[in-house]
Amino acid sequence: MRAQRSSTWIAWALAVLFVATSLSRLVPVCLDQLAAPFDLISEGPHMCTVKAIETGSNIYDSRSFLDLPFFMTPYTPLYHVLVAALPQHPENPFFTGRVVAALFMIAAAASLLVVAGRGQRATAAIAVAAFFLIRPVTGNTAYLRSDSMALCWSAWAVVLAARARAPRAVLATGALCALAVAAKQSFLAAPVACVVYYLLTDRRRLGWLVLAGTVVGAACGLAAWAYWGNGFWLAVTIPVTDYPRDIESFFLHWHMMFAQPIFVFLLVTAAVVTAASLARERGAALGTPFFAYMLLSWTLQTWVMTGVGAENHNLIEPVLATLLWIVVVARRYRESVRIDWPWALAVAALGFCVALEMRNPDRFSYSYTTAAKTARYVRARTAVEGALHTLGVDHGRMLNLKNSQVVHDFAGEMAVNDVWMYITVLWNSRPETADRLIHAIEAEHFDAIFTSPGVVSAAHDPGQGPWARIVRTVFAHYALAYHGEEVNVLTRRRIGLAS
Repeated sequence: MRAQRSSTWIAWALAVLFVATSLSRLVPVCLDQLAAPFDLISEGPHMCTVKAIETGSNIYDSRSFLDLPFFMTPYTPLYHVLVAALPQHPENPFFTGRVVAALFMIAAAASLLVVAGRGQRATAAIAVAAFFLIRPVTGNTAYLRSDSMALCWSAWAVVLAARARAPRAVLATGALCALAVAAKQSFLAAPVACVVYYLLTDRRRLGWLVLAGTVVGAACGLAAWAYWGNGFWLAVTIPVTDYPRDIESFFLHWHMMFAQPIFVFLLVTAAVVTAASLARERGAALGTPFFAYMLLSWTLQTWVMTGVGAENHNLIEPVLATLLWIVVVARRYRESVRIDWPWALAVAALGFCVALEMRNPDRFSYSYTTAAKTARYVRARTAVEGALHTLGVDHGRMLNLKNSQVVHDFAGEMAVNDVWMYITVLWNSRPETADRLIHAIEAEHFDAIFTSPGVVSAAHDPGQGPWARIVRTVFAHYALAYHGEEVNVLTRRRIGLAS
């Protein structure tokens, strides 16, 4: 008994050390990102959905994303509906969405503490610390994106499936599975894992699961269809029907993941734990939904990673699923922590990896901004606002050809909310969209056009692709009027050049 108490105290002391180390990185990053009053990068399309819901606009109308204003959102809207319903920060439109995302990320990680049980909770706390030290997790905790809500519903659906005995609990599991997909349509691993688990263990419960998932999913889908029309289904299926594969970026993102010592440790530990579990009890993996969830999340999210525009935040779900599986196996074979050589070796190896990770000098490998970067961006944006006012176009019609940040920086009537998505997807897969934009530029429909600082002439983009045609048309009708630190402003040539 005394030895067990000593093991528990030592385990908790180490857990506190790991958690404190994790928080020393996570908290400053979250505070800096919460304070940034601009799109950190790629938050813009999500914010467009939030604002459209607030104003009652139909952002899923195909006429709005296949023609002017070219505002596209390819995501299911549950997260955006919640954010739009909450009070907003008067000076920072991104604040509320980031807080909501952070709360869901924390709630998702809390599932580790539940599956561990009381005896292995120190081990789970160490797992939580490791989770938040994975670089995409650190950077995407306080980040306006729907993934953390989908992750939370997914993780808790699997946890509930493993513990559910009464029909009501199984019904709740099915509802959570449907809500995960309603938050983001690529989060299918948990629903499939729950189906596989009940198919193998209790087919009567499978019926309750499918019933609840179907009812809640159908209710969400029908409500969206009734409110937004057929364009909703077109928008949320475009990632499947139109997105090309980008294998070069796929391998780049994997390279970035394998550069993280904690990520490598996690994969090695999962392999060892799985091998040991199967050697000890062959049916162990099938007696819980966590093993299936781990395999399915790696499979599905790895496939998502092959799509153009995907980032390594898509691997947050399989990372959490893997940690859940490790903690579940630890609890299965040891109700309480015991400081023996396997546990000590694992914690020592993790400590070494954490020490290596904390020596990483590149803040931007796990954070989207810093206080200094935010201050520079705000100064540059203020300078552009002054230039737009001087040019008399500050409330005019504006074409964004820079990135998603620009859309929410200025007060004009903006066109194109997600330039990268249009360049890599729709202007190629649906060339009529590029033609419509080119016709609007030729008609000099826009009072101002935003480009990146390096785009100062048509020579920047030679070729015959849609983007090159758009750039040539822009410089045939518009000229550089303001060269900024973050963005250039072009106005109609007949107005004349300004400096």
